[in-house]
Amino acid sequence: MSNPLQRLIDLLPKAPEFIGTITSADHPNYKVLVVDGSGLVLCTSSTKYSTGTRVFISNNEIKRPAPEGRVLQIEI
Repeated sequence: MSNPLQRLIDLLPKAPEFIGTITSADHPNYKVLVVDGSGLVLCTSSTKYSTGTRVFISNNEIKRPAPEGRVLQIEI
């Protein structure tokens, strides 16, 4: 029988995800301005994105497009 708490912890992402806006697009290298004000991050992606697109990033990799709107930080 496995530990329910450990199964829940295993479902959580290992690296934090941030939302940012692409400021420079030179596929596969992108510069993303993170919404929380921490600055520019150099990211890579296998999918082509255009400048101005909001995206989720994690471990310097663009994961997927992000929705428009307000961003809230939730600590777990």
